Amino acid sequence: QQQQQQQQPLFPSESGGVLFKIMAASAPPRIALLGVGGIGGWLGSRLMEAGKQVAEVVLIARGEHGAAIRERGLRLNVTSVPDGAVTAVQSAPGAAEVYSSIEEALKQQAKPVDYILLGVKTWQVRDAAAQCKPFLAPGGCVITTQNGVEAPLQAADALGHRSVVASSLNVLAYIDGPGVVSMKAVPSKMAFGEAFAEDGSELTDPAAAESPRTARLLQALRQCKGVTSEIAPHGAWPMIWEKALLMCCIGPLGAVTRASLDMITTVPETRALWKAAITEVAECAEAKGHLIKGKTVEQAVQEVMDRMTKQGQDQPGVTQSTLRDVVTGKPSEINELSGGIIRAGASVGVPTPTHNFMLAALLPQELRARGEKKYSLMGVPGGAPHVQPATPSL
Repeated sequence: QQQQQQQQPLFPSESGGVLFKIMAASAPPRIALLGVGGIGGWLGSRLMEAGKQVAEVVLIARGEHGAAIRERGLRLNVTSVPDGAVTAVQSAPGAAEVYSSIEEALKQQAKPVDYILLGVKTWQVRDAAAQCKPFLAPGGCVITTQNGVEAPLQAADALGHRSVVASSLNVLAYIDGPGVVSMKAVPSKMAFGEAFAEDGSELTDPAAAESPRTARLLQALRQCKGVTSEIAPHGAWPMIWEKALLMCCIGPLGAVTRASLDMITTVPETRALWKAAITEVAECAEAKGHLIKGKTVEQAVQEVMDRMTKQGQDQPGVTQSTLRDVVTGKPSEINELSGGIIRAGASVGVPTPTHNFMLAALLPQELRARGEKKYSLMGVPGGAPHVQPATPSL
């Protein structure tokens, strides 16, 4: 506790007001989206819609998708619920700088950026963050967006803790063709905040999530249509662990059981396994000082179970991306979800037997999907698990 009291944020709040006014009076921030998939496409489109007086947008997009954006602009299709009407948000060519890689941006002498949103897979964070270093302006940062509890730490390993801001997003969007991203017109939220203290430790003071650079980013995002944004009210790490209670449990368990959310939450034996997995995450969060203040482990577990049980009732058959990746033979986030919880538990002396089991059960298929261990299944058509058509994601 004494150590926490001595912990100093990178940007003390008492200086934030003056610095924020200086930043606000300067040129609009330069914001890069590294990866223009669902998240990057949604946010990039909304920033371009707001105009260059709000932010200068840089899109890092490869292949046909990047070429189409460069030639025709980026199109965001928003489908309203429940009538299915589609509203298109079309950016003009030239509304953003578009490069196939950060390397190309540097070769073309693009100006450094203030923020880089990491829209990459969880297992790509460390390498992606390292590539960002020469493209960041002084005081600039990368913004992690990934599920699990390790992305900010991995980015900090690659860049240094002063160059990392953590975020959590609730966005249902996907690439729907070259230069096109589609999504449902449901509330799309982004919360973010400073994650590290001056000494590199994980911040535990909720107020320290706000800094001049997070305030500047918030000012830009609040001028965008279709974007609900806030600085993490309970702090960056409680925000990350709150989402981990959800994503680090239901995804791996769905992949192990091959079951939809409504089945996981209603079959008594499976529900008990799910509760054990959530409890382990909550106990890790508590041990690290990242459970939301005033909330007990039992309360945190029950809130998640109540919320997800209701969603299962409302959306029977809904599945998680981890399940779909595993059954279709693609690399999944299992090592970053359950594996991350196992490593966090080991660091604070919290046993995680349920997550150990889920990771061990899925590792053979994960190694196969990544081409590290090849094997076939005798008696199974094609030598692989049966593949069902994809169903809606969480």
